[in-house]
Formats: sequence, C-alpha cells, structure tokens
Amino acid sequence: MVAASVASVLLNYPSSWKQVASPVAIPGFTITHELSLAPGGDRAHAGLLAGGLAQRESTPLPAALVAAFRAQPHTEVVSLLGSEAYRYPHVSLPGFNHELTLFAIPNPGSEGTDLACYASPGSAADMRTCEHIVTTLTLVGQSQSYDLAPNETYARGLTTAVTLLDKQRVAMRREMSQQAPSLTLQRTAGRLAAVFGQTAASLSSLGPTLAVGRAHAALSASLLQARDAYKALAVAVASGGPAGVTAARQQVYAAEASVNRSLQGFALLGYT
Repeated sequence: MVAASVASVLLNYPSSWKQVASPVAIPGFTITHELSLAPGGDRAHAGLLAGGLAQRESTPLPAALVAAFRAQPHTEVVSLLGSEAYRYPHVSLPGFNHELTLFAIPNPGSEGTDLACYASPGSAADMRTCEHIVTTLTLVGQSQSYDLAPNETYARGLTTAVTLLDKQRVAMRREMSQQAPSLTLQRTAGRLAAVFGQTAASLSSLGPTLAVGRAHAALSASLLQARDAYKALAVAVASGGPAGVTAARQQVYAAEASVNRSLQGFALLGYT
C-alpha cells in the first residue's frame, strides 16, 4: 500500500494505482490541493480525485458542481475510519460519461474534503477499489465529533418553516403578474417581505447542529435577502417608475433563486 495526504485526510491506496499529474476534468468539481489517482496511472477509464472544498461554500459540494447536476443525487451517510462522510452515488453530469460517486467530509470552520470516484462502463472493479480507498481514509490534524445523520428535531422545525413559506409564497406570487394593479402588487410585495422575514426569524430558534451550520446560515441570509428584495419592490411600485419596478423584480428573482439554492443544499445534507 502507498500513502498520500490531501486536504487534511490520509489516503492509503494499492501500489497498482499511481498519482496522475493531469487529472480528468469533472464539470464543476473545483477543489484545492488536488490529488489524482488512477489504476496504472491511466486516468481515461477510472480514477480518484480528492481535494479541499473552499471555506466559502455553504454546501458539502462545490456550488458549480451542484448547479450542473442533471438531477438531485441521493444522499447517504457512510462510516469511514474514525469519521463519517456524505456519499452521493450515480451522479449524472452533462458532458461526463462515466459512472460517478462523490464523497464529502465537512469540516466546520475550516476546509472540508471532497472526493470523486469515476469509472467507465466495464471498469466496475476499479470503481470498487476507488470506493474502498475512500472508506479507509483517516483524518489528519482534525477530529470529527459530530454526527452527519439528519437531526430529527431540527428536521421537523425546518420542514414546518419551509412548508409554510412555500404555501404562502406560491399563493401570493400568483397575485403579482405584470398585469396586476399597482396597489395589489405593492401590498402583496409587502406581505411577502413579511413572510420571508418571519421565516428567517423562525429559523433562529431551531438550534442548528454543527453539521448544518453553514447551510442554516446560508438559508437565513437568503431569506433576509428575499425580504429586502420584496420591500424594495413595494417601494419601487409606490414610486411609479417602470424602470425601477423592472429592476426590483430582477432583484426578487435573484433572491428567490438564492432561497431555492439554499434549500437544495439541505437536500445534500440528507434533509428531505
């Protein structure tokens, strides 16, 4: 066996696998301190990529990668040697025609570690070897004292808050068409601002676990962004300027998209 360290983890891999200087390109899989391994040093058919996840990311995987998903992958929590990781099997990405399984080991307050196992059809044995390498890795210079499995109490509170938010925002957005009277648009925007603000306030009482801390903070921030965007829309409608209303609507669209991305991040943590 051969040992290599990357992004605060130690990997032990068979001598038949070699480090590769130029790794295969996985769309959106942007990591730091990248390490690439492949059977026989041939990256074309199978391999392992490992590296650090930027601290600014609020989800266990790079945002660019999440945006490229053809479909939301299934989330599993798997046990490693002395730690746990999120596992995402059968990930489908445009332009990447290999079987792909991703792993994420979060490290709140510091750089997490992401790993990708890939293999072309007919290379199932290499895929199994790659996953075995991942599941036997050990942490270096850090300890994982928290559980990655979803917390039931937090999940119930989050589900209640999000379900109520979705019910209200879907109903009220129907009232905000381009043809809606100005007074209706102004009042509805104000009501939606209040709804997003109330949802953000309700999240503050949930007590997020360490594993969901970044996702919780990102969702709270996006809810407040949406609150402010709807407030700005109400003001723009009241002032009567069409250019201002158009700009405010774009601000609302961006804020709503941010909320949706934040919720998708929770799905990557196993919260459904």
